[in-house]
Amino acid sequence: MKRRSLLQLAGLTPLMSAAPHLAWGALVNEEADYRLRIATGLVELAPDQIVSTVLYNDQFPGPLFRFTEGKQVVIDMHNDTDTPELLHWHGQTIPSDVDGAFEEGSPFVPAYGMQRITFVPQPAGFRYVHTHAFAGADLARSTFTGQVAPVSIEPKHNPGAYDREVLLVLKEFNP
Repeated sequence: MKRRSLLQLAGLTPLMSAAPHLAWGALVNEEADYRLRIATGLVELAPDQIVSTVLYNDQFPGPLFRFTEGKQVVIDMHNDTDTPELLHWHGQTIPSDVDGAFEEGSPFVPAYGMQRITFVPQPAGFRYVHTHAFAGADLARSTFTGQVAPVSIEPKHNPGAYDREVLLVLKEFNP
């Protein structure tokens, strides 16, 4: 190999080593279909009945997730609390690493951290997402909070034969 060829090749090395990082950066910067933020907030359950709890996107119930059966979704989950969290996509046939169940090996969304998940929603129907973190003796955590959101999965071949859609979310806040 000639000296000139060696120097040209050496000049390309930094670009070649950066290429995987540039490709990864493009993947990470891909826009998510949904963003879910876990944070404390206030909910007015009735006139003069306000509770402080943990919410999804500052609301109870959390935002409606509308998916299409078989169409991949990307969700960014941000945890603004000091406690690691799990989000369980109830009734979904999805891999355990995104299912949101500790017993299935799903990773936690770290405290003050973020996790991106990708899955293909199935089967069609009305489902929900909720916390799967363990409350233990702390009745201000887990299923005792406002951490629940409706999930509607439209069938691949939706006939659209309905006039109105009404979604109800019922929840108890007192243990």
